[in-house]
Amino acid sequence: MRRALTILAPIVAITSLIVLAVLLFQYRTRIRGHSLGLPAPNLDPRPSNMLGINVELIDESPETIDKSFDVISNTGFGWVRQTFYWDLGEFNWSATDRLINSAIANDLQIIAVLTSSNIPDQTNEFAQFAYTFANRYSEQVDTYQIGDEPNLISAWGRTPSAVEYSNLLATIYPLIHQADTNATILTAGLAPTTENSTENINDILYLRQLYAAGAEDYFDAVAGKPYGFNTGPDDRRTNNDILNFSRFILLREEMEKSGDNSKLLWASQFGWYDPLAATNPQTTWGTVSEEQQSNFTITAIERARNEWPWAGVLVLENYSPGINIKDPRWGFSLTNPKGTYRKIITDLKNYLSVDETSAARHGIHPAASPYAKYSNGWDFSNLGADIPQTGPSNITFTFEGSEFGLIVRRGDYRATLYIDIDSKPANLLPTTQKGESYQILTAPNLSTQVELIPIANNLEPGKHIARIRADRGWDQWAIVGFSVGNKPAYDSNLITLFALLLFCSSVGYMMFNHKIILAFLSNIILYFTNRVNMLFTLCLGTVFWISAGMTWGQNLPQLFVRQNEFVPLAVTTLSALAYYVSPWLLLSLLSLVALLILFYLRPAVALAMIALVIPFYLYPKPMFERMFSTTEVFTLLTTAAVLIRSTINISSLSPDTSSWQLRLSSLDKAVITFATLSLISILSANELGAAITEFRVIILEPVLFYVLVRIVPLTKNELVRISDYFVIGAFLVAVIGLIQYALGVNLIAAEDGVMRLRSIFGSPNNVGLYLGRALPIAIAMSLISKPHISKIKRITYITASICMAVAILLSFSRGALLLGIPAATAAIIIYYKGKRSILPLSVLLAIACIVFTIFSSHPRIASLTNQTNGPTFFRINLWNSTLDMIIDKPITGVGLDNFLYSYRSKYISPDAWQDPNISHAHNMILDFSARLGLPGLASIMWILYAFFKAANKNIRSTRDPTLRLLYIGLTASMINFIAHGLVDASYWFIDLAFAFMLTIAMIQRTKNVEVNAEST
Repeated sequence: MRRALTILAPIVAITSLIVLAVLLFQYRTRIRGHSLGLPAPNLDPRPSNMLGINVELIDESPETIDKSFDVISNTGFGWVRQTFYWDLGEFNWSATDRLINSAIANDLQIIAVLTSSNIPDQTNEFAQFAYTFANRYSEQVDTYQIGDEPNLISAWGRTPSAVEYSNLLATIYPLIHQADTNATILTAGLAPTTENSTENINDILYLRQLYAAGAEDYFDAVAGKPYGFNTGPDDRRTNNDILNFSRFILLREEMEKSGDNSKLLWASQFGWYDPLAATNPQTTWGTVSEEQQSNFTITAIERARNEWPWAGVLVLENYSPGINIKDPRWGFSLTNPKGTYRKIITDLKNYLSVDETSAARHGIHPAASPYAKYSNGWDFSNLGADIPQTGPSNITFTFEGSEFGLIVRRGDYRATLYIDIDSKPANLLPTTQKGESYQILTAPNLSTQVELIPIANNLEPGKHIARIRADRGWDQWAIVGFSVGNKPAYDSNLITLFALLLFCSSVGYMMFNHKIILAFLSNIILYFTNRVNMLFTLCLGTVFWISAGMTWGQNLPQLFVRQNEFVPLAVTTLSALAYYVSPWLLLSLLSLVALLILFYLRPAVALAMIALVIPFYLYPKPMFERMFSTTEVFTLLTTAAVLIRSTINISSLSPDTSSWQLRLSSLDKAVITFATLSLISILSANELGAAITEFRVIILEPVLFYVLVRIVPLTKNELVRISDYFVIGAFLVAVIGLIQYALGVNLIAAEDGVMRLRSIFGSPNNVGLYLGRALPIAIAMSLISKPHISKIKRITYITASICMAVAILLSFSRGALLLGIPAATAAIIIYYKGKRSILPLSVLLAIACIVFTIFSSHPRIASLTNQTNGPTFFRINLWNSTLDMIIDKPITGVGLDNFLYSYRSKYISPDAWQDPNISHAHNMILDFSARLGLPGLASIMWILYAFFKAANKNIRSTRDPTLRLLYIGLTASMINFIAHGLVDASYWFIDLAFAFMLTIAMIQRTKNVEVNAEST
């Protein structure tokens, strides 16, 4: 059996691959030219009636003209295309007046084809005629076509030249637009031909040559002639050597290759030829029966409307070719030479009377589309539709398609659109608590911009009705247009998946059961592994020889290490101050160089300095016309110093190298995963610049700090010093805030005039967040027993704890006072007292209840119970909006630092409009999920699990009382991170990110890298 499967598996794999390739080819052919998803908002709107007919009525009697236009209009056509021939000094203006007036009287728009028998030799004179024509009929005609079939010698009069025709357009275009500011100028209809010679040029090549000649600026739309020839509109072959209806797609692709995506492609002539309808038939256009002619025409119109949003007006060939009964073009006509009507006109009338005005199809539609019905009070202009200030402001838009979007003008204003599709919430929009789907019109970056907003997708085939109700937004011209998409239906998707499944199963069997294949794959892997190892060895050797010359690195560190702790700390601190306070760029740069050297000599001091300056990132140093955070500069300098030091140690085969060896722990792997997912999330960010910046300052640099703390060799004193400096930095924040509070400066008034301390931060809540991370460490370290700590150091810890506690209290941060600090304090008691913690916990709980009862009437506490307009109300609305955000993008999230832009521009509840500028979810779980998706949430949960596992092990196993209480303080700090993070920020500020990475790095210093024993 195994042998049979081994033989059968590759056969099945090859067969399924062939089936898959065939199906994919068929699918690609099926959807070629079919715009997937919503059409782009820069695409020109489609005319509401996109069907026209070619006529030759200039020489007919007034009665014939009137009757013909009446029939054409009643059939359902919206356009007539008439050629106006000009010869030097000769033109029949009266006949032209009569024809144009009759067309207008019958509600028909005119495509005026201006041409002559010898255009190339009379360019200037012809251009003057075009100007005169446009000036005369500017109120009646807006669409002009210059010449016809210039890619054929029979029409151009001599060897076709795209350059000559481009020059003609360049001459005429500004003249017509000068005479008629609303003019739309089409290129001449390019004749479909596969020939490339001195007489005729392939239409695809000719269009390419037009773009190469710079003609793009001198026409508003391209025109082709997608005749069906011998096959129907379902012939989806697209090839330069094939003449069929689908050839139209090749012209469109040529436009897109030239970047001309916004213009429409009109069909100035199309149709199928019935030779039996002509007295003098020709086979130039192929041959079909009368029945096929009618069916093919209607199917072609339907295909263009459903699949080609880039297709403009389709002009059928023809109503009648003129008065010459021997004209072979009677084979296209709706009438016959005797004046009676053919089958095609009856079928078209039946089709158009039911379908043409019923619903908007695939494409862009302007705000004033006939498919949109507005309530009273709306204003309209070329900008779109403006929401009325008073009265109802409703829109009903009828469309047929699988997707619907709105093109809106967003900006720095408040407005909401409530939208439903077929009386149900739109599936791409968030919903209110009442179940109404809505779209906010505030721009993500608050700048005025026209944007396509997807509203609904995956709709059932058929007609749909979108109902829109606007709340506010007047004088903004908010509604620009509508976008309708129509995804292709393809029945072979299941077959494709089945073929793919067979292939994967067969390959899987071969991989895991066939020894020959396994051996072959192993050899390939071994081959590339050997090459990678060789490359690595060469690189390492290069580094060794370069670093061998750096002999100064052998003795300089030893000279500095011999000094006591005071000297390197003092010198480093003075250099840091010189860098920060110096007004001179040269001194700042010299200070940076000095810091790099000092950090190289004592990387442990560098880590302490980073921990010290973490909260002062809000006060950057200006250099080179840019602002640089001290935290950022110190982190990058330390990274560079450690890299230099490690390179020298490796190259010199220093015995210190062993202390740098590090095996990845579970926590390390979790941090790497978190950083990787953060990097990937940039791809899903709409505001890419903001995402990249946040990745740099909140992911990359804190992770670098984590790595540095993990790999730099540290003694016990050096490890404790890092936490000491972290506490000192927080202590300085508290002292600054207390001084400001005493002086009554830099305070924020909250409910009922309560003054809140904010110190160096922009918000008092940030005081509670940051000090809440440092206070548990200070409290824990103040519990160190007397032989293991000096009296001065204990007093310093106690003083710092008191100052930070008072500062947090005066910040009136509810998250810190009600959740973060109580949870951290309880954690310290539990870890420190163990089984004897029940009594102190009970006392703590009793004190908390008493304090809460006393202050329950305080405005900051009482406001928590306000469910209609207080912070709880806004927080619940924010969480609901964030859940909508996560549901929309559960895998990737909205991207780093894109919460603000997504929230205020789409997900904010209309009831929470007073506070739109929120940059985070105020909940740790929701925040990580919204930014990074559910995988990001999983990564942070992995980090927390690994952290507490390592923390509990360290607290239980360490015999050093100083280290034990340090670990308790770090653990309590992390519990503060979780508790306070349930209602506020947790990680996504620079100071909080660095504090978080410092905490998790320090907790595992004894896990993989032994902390050297050293007496305190």
